Amino acid sequence: MEHTPLYVKIKDYIKENVKSGKLKPGDKVPSEKELSDLFNVSRITASTAIRDLVNDGIVYRIQGKGTFIAEKKEENIT
Repeated sequence: MEHTPLYVKIKDYIKENVKSGKLKPGDKVPSEKELSDLFNVSRITASTAIRDLVNDGIVYRIQGKGTFIAEKKEENIT
């Protein structure tokens, strides 16, 4: 039985929403608090997922504003 880390599930959820067009470049991503509530995980887990997505170039952060979907780079989403 394969166990997927919770932060990976959050990353996959956001990536899937980008792929399907629900989230477009410039759209705001749910906050760490909202993601932690949605997936029933700690804020640290949600933060790890967001940090990885930032490192992958899929999202970017603006201090005091939130996290947003970056311009599309198809190779980053796969």
